[in-house]
Amino acid sequence: MAAQKINEALEHLAKAEKCLKTGFLKWKPDYDSAASEYSKAAVAFKNAKQFDQAKDAFLREAEAYENNKALFHAAKAFEQAGMMLKEMQKLPEAVHLIEKASMMYLENGTPDTAAMALERAGKLIEHVNMEKAVHLYQQSASVFENEERLRQAVELLGKASRLLVRARRLDEAVVSILKEKNMYKEIENYPTCYKKTIAQVLVHLHRNDYVAAEKCVRESYR
Repeated sequence: MAAQKINEALEHLAKAEKCLKTGFLKWKPDYDSAASEYSKAAVAFKNAKQFDQAKDAFLREAEAYENNKALFHAAKAFEQAGMMLKEMQKLPEAVHLIEKASMMYLENGTPDTAAMALERAGKLIEHVNMEKAVHLYQQSASVFENEERLRQAVELLGKASRLLVRARRLDEAVVSILKEKNMYKEIENYPTCYKKTIAQVLVHLHRNDYVAAEKCVRESYR
C-alpha cells in the first residue's frame, strides 16, 4: 500500500514539473495546475507516512500558488507543510511555517483565519516553549481585537495569562489579566470580571505586593 502511494506521489510530481515547463508554444508556466499536482503528491506521500517528502511537496504547492498570486491557497499549503513537520516532531519549524501562513492570511484579507492559525501554532508549541506560545496567543488575540471580536480575543489572552503565571512571569501576568478584565467589562461579562479580580489579587500576593492586592479589592467594590 505504501509503495503504491509513493509511486502515485512520484507520478503527480512528474506531472507538476511538466506543468511548469515552458517552450515555444507555452510561454508561461501553468502554476495552478502544478499546485494541484503537488497537492495530490503531498497527500499521497502523507498517506504513505513519508512526512518529509509530503512536507516538501506541500512547500512546492505553496510556491506555485505564490507565483500565481493565490495567497490564501499558498497559506493553506504552508500550514499543511507545518503539520507534516509536527508529525516529525519538529515543532519549532512547524510553528515557523504556520506563522508564515498567518501573515499570508492577513495579507490576503482573511484575519480570522490568520488568528486561528496563530492559536493552532500556540497549542503546538505550548508544552515545548511556553514563551513562544504566550507570544502566539497574544498575537492571535490582537488580530481578533483589531476585528472587534472581543470574545475570541479575551479567550486567547486568558491562555497567555495562565502560561505567564505558570512560567512565574508574574509582572507580565498582572498586565495580561488586567487587559482581560477590561475586555470582560467591555463585553459586560461582570461575573468573569470578579473572577479576574481574584486572579489579580492572587498574583499580586505571589509578588508580595500587598498594596496592589488591596487596591484591586477596593476597586472591585466601586
